[in-house]
Amino acid sequence: MKLGSDRGCVVDTSNHAPIPSDNRVCYASGAAFRPERVRPHGILWEGLSPLDGAPIVAIATCGTNNRKTGDMVQVWILRRDVEPHTAVRSGQDRSICGDCPMRSKEGFTGRGCYVQVPQAPFSVYRAYKRGSYRPVYPEAFKGRYVRWGAYGDPAMLPHWLVQACNASATGWTGYTHQWRYEWSEWARGTFMASVETPKGEEAARRAGWGTFRAGRVDGSDIGRAVLCPSEGGAQCADCRMCDGRDVAVFIPAHGPGAAVVPAERLSRR
Repeated sequence: MKLGSDRGCVVDTSNHAPIPSDNRVCYASGAAFRPERVRPHGILWEGLSPLDGAPIVAIATCGTNNRKTGDMVQVWILRRDVEPHTAVRSGQDRSICGDCPMRSKEGFTGRGCYVQVPQAPFSVYRAYKRGSYRPVYPEAFKGRYVRWGAYGDPAMLPHWLVQACNASATGWTGYTHQWRYEWSEWARGTFMASVETPKGEEAARRAGWGTFRAGRVDGSDIGRAVLCPSEGGAQCADCRMCDGRDVAVFIPAHGPGAAVVPAERLSRR
């Protein structure tokens, strides 16, 4: 592991190795520094994707106007070296999104992800490249609700990082499409396995995961799953059901990708 960088944060080059106890010298100096008083807005971690070894970064932002999630710290996982929309077009977004079926082999064509990559993710990336973000301590999450993976898959992050931030936070939500990989097993009980079909839901449940499934737009394939409370107007910050608990949650496909990649098409993959 390499400690320190031009931004003063932890750069984990050993691919998910435990963080040394003295890492805090990389974030700030001075006895008067109080990490819990700093807003959770900045660079959480820089390291390598466990999937392909590419350089990635986790950035936390505050002040969201997302009416669905409510007041939650948003954590973005991005490639450090490629603009988000360029990564989508070239397929380099696999470093942060893995084998998510909402990706497309044709860039933005046929893409089912609801995230508008040229908008918020690109804005966050540009600010990162300008040096606008400072390093953030996990203690800064004290009393906050966290949305892991506003863009990108949070299972790409080190266990110690997520564990430390969640220990300070009041609550969190998170989803991963990487639940079939052994290296993501640490996320079971912390994040939900993200699935698109009843068959995938069944497989993840057998493996011990709580699940979140985006199904048919009309909701006809809900099965025995619980309908996401957001359908009734609840916000994620109030619900927090998707914190890895042992439950199967269902939501009808939504966002721009709902019409492009419906559950019927996904079921054939």
